[in-house]
Amino acid sequence: MSNKIFDVVVIATMRAGKSTLINALIGTELLSSANEATTATITRIHDKDYRTYFSGKAYQKRGRLFKNGKLNINPNERKKNSTRLKKVEKCEKLTKEILSAWNLAENIDCIDIVGNISALNNGHSELVIYDTPGPNNSQDDNHEALTMEVINDGNFGLILYVLNATQLGVNDDLHLLENIKKSLDKYSHKDIIFLLNKADSLDPQKGEELSDVVGRSKKYLTNIGFAEPTIIPISANYALLANKALNGEPLTRRQRADLTNALDIIDTTFIKNATVDMNIKNRLFEKLNTESEQENINIGNEHFVTKQSLIQLVIQSGLGIITQILDKKINIIDKY
Repeated sequence: MSNKIFDVVVIATMRAGKSTLINALIGTELLSSANEATTATITRIHDKDYRTYFSGKAYQKRGRLFKNGKLNINPNERKKNSTRLKKVEKCEKLTKEILSAWNLAENIDCIDIVGNISALNNGHSELVIYDTPGPNNSQDDNHEALTMEVINDGNFGLILYVLNATQLGVNDDLHLLENIKKSLDKYSHKDIIFLLNKADSLDPQKGEELSDVVGRSKKYLTNIGFAEPTIIPISANYALLANKALNGEPLTRRQRADLTNALDIIDTTFIKNATVDMNIKNRLFEKLNTESEQENINIGNEHFVTKQSLIQLVIQSGLGIITQILDKKINIIDKY
């Protein structure tokens, strides 16, 4: 397997659902999705196939957080003015509770996680996801500054920017997107994809049609300077619940109810409204039509659903488009 790295930076303002999206991608509820502001911490998730659990290390910054596009992780460095990171915590089998405590700790600036992102198979490159803090309710300038440090460094392959479908055009989004656009103007070969999360919260009976929201999103992003933006409507929550069930993880009563509702109402609307190449959509439609896993999965209290329905839910949630794009990039891209 190649040692090449393909870095994906995930960015969002508060309440857009960034943590839920990353949890959906990795297939387990590891990152806290609490609404309260956290410290300015960068979390790096390195996909290593065949790992059975996620392990982690936490570091304290010593000077620059990044050097030549990579985290300055060298715990053996002990010089007084070191530009490295000092390891302060380690956990072989990381839990949500431990990770949340690390994220809130004042002496921790960076968290490095290694584990298997089961939805993807590393091919030509290994996927690394950067979870950035971004602006939040605390209005702590360090959050946006750290996010922009990652972007301005320029050594990433793709940005996934999470928008809240129910709160388009908020000032925090506008300000951050304008700064990202300025930075991307220096890297014309870099890609950015906009994920219109919480699309499942739109109510057509109240006139909230997804096609209209996608249209407004396109106009909003075009006005900022993003020509022909790629927009993918998603429900990160639906995808997370389906993946947790597929991986045999327990669901709360509320999650079971949400999953049952999602299975009842989901269709191909998200896929149809995504502004992606028709070839991508056709491959997903074909997969939906040919998926035939009839194994029954217990999601709690002797309530069974088929594996087929859960896989189809992941695809229809919009995550199917994202994983297809990521899979292509980590399997065929040489340089970015």
